[in-house]
Amino acid sequence: MRRILSLYLLLLLLPLSLSGTERMRERVYLSTDRDVYVAGDRVWLSAWCLDAATGRLSAFSKTAYVEVHSPTGLVHTAKIALDGGRGAGFLTLPTTLPTGNYRLLAYTRLGASEEGFDPLSGARTLSVFNTFSTERVEGGVEVVAQVPEATASIPASGSLRLDAGSASTAGTTRIRLTNEGAEALSFSLSVRHDDGIPAPAGKHIADFIRDIRTLPAAQGFDDSVVPEYEGEILHARVIGPDGTAARVSGKNAFISSPGTGENIYTEAIRPDGTVRFFTSNIYGDREMFLEIEDLGQNQTAHLELISPFLNLPAGEIPALQLYAGWARELELRGLGMQLEKNFNADTLYAALPARTHRIFDERECKRYVLDDYTRFPVMEELFIEFIPEVRVRRMNHVRGLQVWQPDRLGSYYFTQGSALVLLDGIPVLDHGKILDYDPLLVKSVDIYTDSYLFGIRSFPGVVNFVTYKGSLPSMQFDSQVRVADFQGCALPLAYTCAGVGTDYPDYRQTLYWHPLLTLAPGESVELECKTPAYSGRFDVVAEGLNARGEAVSAHATLNVR
Repeated sequence: MRRILSLYLLLLLLPLSLSGTERMRERVYLSTDRDVYVAGDRVWLSAWCLDAATGRLSAFSKTAYVEVHSPTGLVHTAKIALDGGRGAGFLTLPTTLPTGNYRLLAYTRLGASEEGFDPLSGARTLSVFNTFSTERVEGGVEVVAQVPEATASIPASGSLRLDAGSASTAGTTRIRLTNEGAEALSFSLSVRHDDGIPAPAGKHIADFIRDIRTLPAAQGFDDSVVPEYEGEILHARVIGPDGTAARVSGKNAFISSPGTGENIYTEAIRPDGTVRFFTSNIYGDREMFLEIEDLGQNQTAHLELISPFLNLPAGEIPALQLYAGWARELELRGLGMQLEKNFNADTLYAALPARTHRIFDERECKRYVLDDYTRFPVMEELFIEFIPEVRVRRMNHVRGLQVWQPDRLGSYYFTQGSALVLLDGIPVLDHGKILDYDPLLVKSVDIYTDSYLFGIRSFPGVVNFVTYKGSLPSMQFDSQVRVADFQGCALPLAYTCAGVGTDYPDYRQTLYWHPLLTLAPGESVELECKTPAYSGRFDVVAEGLNARGEAVSAHATLNVR
């Protein structure tokens, strides 16, 4: 039997084991490609999750939560998948954000479970200008008569050497980084335009390291919080008439998203009507299907996802100082943002390795492409005529699909239990619905003859019906099935801009961003940076940590003529 996601009991016991020892105190720091944006910009993020006791990267939590706050409250969120304490992602600022300063917070659920947790230890302040609207954050903008003095500085520290020179417009230049120390380095690198609009005052990674090493003793922890050791734990609750929670307690709840079946999770509903799905992190914004198994004809209930974001206090956010003479600079920033959205800027990104898990191994799949066979108007005819691995049987007066499985002698037999039936990766618990489905909409049928265990629910075999559209066309689910918009972890990307061509009106404000660079002791690397179609001064900024948890940062200037 192939066991899928078998950490349920382990994760439940982790709080008990941690409470008897020194509890880990996680803190998260974010670096960004810049600190001044226009509404609609993409904010590139690099995350460091540290163990405050050692100052080194924490390999424990696998998900970091990011919140963007205005002086009046939470305005945007993101999630970042962590691996070995490092992660990368992005968030896109809404075009409706009023001009003003905003606070960027990041935390893990384990770190935030500490009593008196201060989310400002790794917070950043971002300045956002809305070039589409005159709306401003109420009481958060101060109009000034002269250019404000720059309050942010980039201290150089550690063993990272950074060399950048000058270049011509619409060309390329090379940036050289060298690790001159005896410890490996992990850092982010940003090349961004300096147009004279000063960045807000804020902490850098050296300040963050200093602050967490002087944390006061912990006052206690919320032991009900289960550490997210494998990935995000999705929380849902049962919605229904009074007494519904007791009636559905112990029943299996499913959550899944369309695809190849890589995002299917099931757990038992608890007596209080809540359920926790232990995932290995789900990437991207998507639709999630929530369903309760064997609910019964006369019961009215459905599942509702609970937001994982804590809406933590963001502290006092300083007012943004607005100077009327910035009109041209802000016009250029706004133009660059719009061009990036309208000229297929996704070709400028490079995908970075993502920690994922695949439930089904395609090497163990028997695939039937239906166009290779005679087409039938009735689904059941497929299994009668040319798919011998599956049969239809009535079990307890209900039609169900069964998959044959090999025994130790190499012979095959049909199991007594029903297989897991999927349509474009979504479980169809009522097999009658798939048998009544139009087979002309189906491109292929994938069959897995192994047994699979999802949480506490096992299935002898899997049958996945893949449609041409991949979006479950014409499928009618029961009324208790809910489809919810879900925010997954942002895909880890580097903004290398390698795909910039001569037909691209190139007014990029960030020329290069890489969130996950590493250098061994004594190692050097040269990176190619595409210069934009305009001239100016550009800051090249690197910040990160060495293997001992010591801050490293470097700054250079790139002149484009």
